[in-house]
Amino acid sequence: MKASPAVRSVSLLAAAAVVAGLVVWAPWDGSGSDIDPVQDRAIAEAVTTRTLTEELTVRGELRRDELRTINSAASGRITGLEVADGDTIEVGNVLFSLDGRRVVAVAGDMDFYRQLDVGSDGPDVLQLETILSEAGYTVGTVDRYFTEDTRSGLAEWQADHDYGSTATEVDEVVTISLQSNPAGYSVGAVNAVSVQIGAASRPAGKARRSTAEDATGAPVVTVRVADAIVTEGGQVAFTIVADPVPTSDLVVAVRIGGDVTTDDYEGIGDTVVIPAGSATADLVVSTLVDDLREANEDLEVIVSGSFDDAAGFAPQDLLIFDIQEAISALLERQADLVDEIAASETAPEDLRVFDLQAEIDDLVERRAELVGELAEAQQDLTDAEAEVSGLESRQQETTNVEQELIDKGIITYAQAADRDLTPTEAANLISLDEALDDANTALDAGDITVAARTQAFDAYNDALAGALEVSSELTTARDTVDTSGNAVAALEREDDRLNFLLGVAEADLADTLATADASVNALLDEQQRLKFSLDAKREELRVAQGSRYLIGDRDTAVVIIDDPDVADAPTLVLRSDSETVPESGLASFTVETPDPLVEDLEIFFETAGSATAGSDYNQPDGDVILRAGQESVAITVQLRPDDLVEDDETITVRLLDDPGGDYLLSHRFEATVKVVSADLPELTLAGGGRVSEGVTTAVTVVADQAATVDTSINYSVGGSARAGEDFEVLTGTTILRAGETSVDIPIRTIADDVVFLPGDMVVARWPARVGSVHVDAGQFLQSGTPLLTLTEPTFTVKLFASPTNRAKLDAGQLVTVNMEAGDQEVGGVISEIDDSATSDGGNETYEGVVQTDGDLIGVDGAVVTIDVVVAESVDAVVVPIAAVLSDGGDHRIRVVTPAGVIERRSVQTGMLDGAYVEIVSGLSVGEYVILEIDRS
Repeated sequence: MKASPAVRSVSLLAAAAVVAGLVVWAPWDGSGSDIDPVQDRAIAEAVTTRTLTEELTVRGELRRDELRTINSAASGRITGLEVADGDTIEVGNVLFSLDGRRVVAVAGDMDFYRQLDVGSDGPDVLQLETILSEAGYTVGTVDRYFTEDTRSGLAEWQADHDYGSTATEVDEVVTISLQSNPAGYSVGAVNAVSVQIGAASRPAGKARRSTAEDATGAPVVTVRVADAIVTEGGQVAFTIVADPVPTSDLVVAVRIGGDVTTDDYEGIGDTVVIPAGSATADLVVSTLVDDLREANEDLEVIVSGSFDDAAGFAPQDLLIFDIQEAISALLERQADLVDEIAASETAPEDLRVFDLQAEIDDLVERRAELVGELAEAQQDLTDAEAEVSGLESRQQETTNVEQELIDKGIITYAQAADRDLTPTEAANLISLDEALDDANTALDAGDITVAARTQAFDAYNDALAGALEVSSELTTARDTVDTSGNAVAALEREDDRLNFLLGVAEADLADTLATADASVNALLDEQQRLKFSLDAKREELRVAQGSRYLIGDRDTAVVIIDDPDVADAPTLVLRSDSETVPESGLASFTVETPDPLVEDLEIFFETAGSATAGSDYNQPDGDVILRAGQESVAITVQLRPDDLVEDDETITVRLLDDPGGDYLLSHRFEATVKVVSADLPELTLAGGGRVSEGVTTAVTVVADQAATVDTSINYSVGGSARAGEDFEVLTGTTILRAGETSVDIPIRTIADDVVFLPGDMVVARWPARVGSVHVDAGQFLQSGTPLLTLTEPTFTVKLFASPTNRAKLDAGQLVTVNMEAGDQEVGGVISEIDDSATSDGGNETYEGVVQTDGDLIGVDGAVVTIDVVVAESVDAVVVPIAAVLSDGGDHRIRVVTPAGVIERRSVQTGMLDGAYVEIVSGLSVGEYVILEIDRS
């Protein structure tokens, strides 16, 4: 036997070197590998280190644990069933509808068990508010108390989940009436308005949207410019303003006007976009320098829109609503497609493909084996046929003894060709033939009896029949040919069968792959089409929302283009220093020029407006001097107070043309200041009308002029509506802030038909898989009827151990899970294991759970085997187990010392792993131990 480097075959001189039980041996001596039959041969191996493991194999199963059973929270009819067996449910999914109320999956810690309404208090209210708040609905402070804020958030949630109204109510009225406050205001003629509260207008199946309410907040677009004059070749920035700030991009139509021509400025686009969340957008216009000497020109930027008033928004809002609904439907389908594609890529077809491929591999392997077997059988048949042919050829040769038998007439030539008679058989036949002749003669002479002659006849014929029998060797050879031929035929039939099965399996695999690919490709194609549809719908929405604005009074902004090559007179711009001034104040205006003057300039002006010169203000002289080196000069108008109760008045200063042409006027040649009266404002009410339950509206207190100080407004509340039940309680007073001309009194109506029923939400650990659905759509149920069961969405590997094996198992041990179907194998760890046994028919079993590193493809209840590493010794000192000798309770090993002497040494053993055993003490790495001494 040829040994490895660590194993030597050595010769021992058994008789010459035995001294006190020691044998001299030199493992490094190459001559020791020579084999001498006279000497003993010793097989040795070096002591090494390796990692030993002890594994235990236990049985397991794939299971989906049942989480819970969902029961009907009330009696009623199943009006919608949204789930089926095997579906995976996420938070927010609708499970079913009971009498039109949808039942939604939510996350939480406890089942809802009672109806909740304003005034309810408890941990279930806290859970409800937490669910609504995390879903994006405003419920006020998240706490244990069900408030109107909670009801408002719940109403939005129910609207988004297609809940309808639960009751029919008559309209109710809230009336707001102004009360007097002589120190702060007077009450005008319109001092009472009513709000009619109607039933909630949201239909079952759609959340309520109010086009009219949306229209009131439509942005009003204007344009302004800071510069009055721009030098030819310069740039001027126009600002497009939207108020209030738009919630979506506005696409504002703009154009250039004035007396400019297209060669005076660079062209601009037809639109300017005001981004969502921004109040302004800049439009920069670049003017062009030309060789023409020309007078100043006006450059106007004009904004325009598609709607003249808010009433025109109705068709546009309906279009926007339809587009948003279409986008929502596309997004919902897109999310479903992602799940369907993921499911298709891990569908049961994958297991079918896996099984078919394994079947094909087995068939190919068996066919390869069959090729060798068939070749061997054909060779056996050829050899057997050759042997039969040889035997038959040899038999057909006529020997001397056969010729003698032919000559004597004992056998024929045909018999000689078919049989191979030996000399002994021939001599026997000749002797018996002669004896028969003698018997015939003696019978004829009467010397013997017929019986004696018959005896001689039978002896001759028996010997002849025996000699002519087919030889056993040829019979055996022919039997071998038949057997070999049958074997070849059977193998050829098996080969045909395997080829047929292989063809069927390959065709099934191709069909399965084609079906799976076609399914996935169809879903991917639909996903791509959805993307294109979404992009198109979003563009439609952008265009529709972008045109939803009104144009304000300032729809045009103007600047003057100044040609620097023309020595123009200075152009004057007039502005007021404030928008308002009290009756006893001073109205101030400023005249400006683009550049400092080189000489004094007399500027002429006049006053106008609703204020009367002489009684409301002192008439100014009508001219001012703008000094050399200055760019501006002030025009002041001294106001005169009076005790009259009057409306606010205006003073306008208007610049006049210079008769001598020493200056030019810009388009800003006049400015106005409002003179605010010190009289008390007169208050009236605006608003009212009809609103739906749950909607907040407002009654507006309007002052005919701004309050100069914060003013308390007193009002009373009446009508058929009940405070605290139909609308939130009002305080009866509000504050009109200084400088404001209006203040709103919000009336927050209460959707008193919005309540929470315990069956509206199902609390569980999501995601979960539907194990089985027990009801059908349209079925009538009693409260507590089981509706469906929930299971874990993924398989759990269950472990089953006997009491003996349980003692070796613990949580945290590494395992390898093997599944015969598909030859699957994944690693894992024991995450749980029971401390108490389950008895079944007298057998005790301990159950555990294995957390795997990957997924296994199978069905519920599929059997697996689990290999558990119960012990491990890293870098253990080991020897082959064959080196260990047992001596009672002691373990001994024959060790070769460095001096070449074999000695018996006691050792302490540890873990056993296959062919190796751990040596805890007694040996060192590198020593040689004897495995076997061959004394043959």
